Amino acid sequence: MSEKKFELSVNSNIMEVIANYPKAAEIFAKNGLPCVGCAAARFESISDIVGEFGIDGEALIKEIKGSESK
Repeated sequence: MSEKKFELSVNSNIMEVIANYPKAAEIFAKNGLPCVGCAAARFESISDIVGEFGIDGEALIKEIKGSESK
């Protein structure tokens, strides 16, 4: 049985993003998002937090995806 590949989107759960993109925690922090230390991160999506903090979700996703190629 093959593993399902994780697809990063604005609907992705914060903790799943961090699990699949290790540098994401650093990127969230750099953008002023307290995701790693927040208890709600287990339940919230990128869409949830960018709305709260006024961040461009697509730009954040692009930055996270780009972090893996460096």
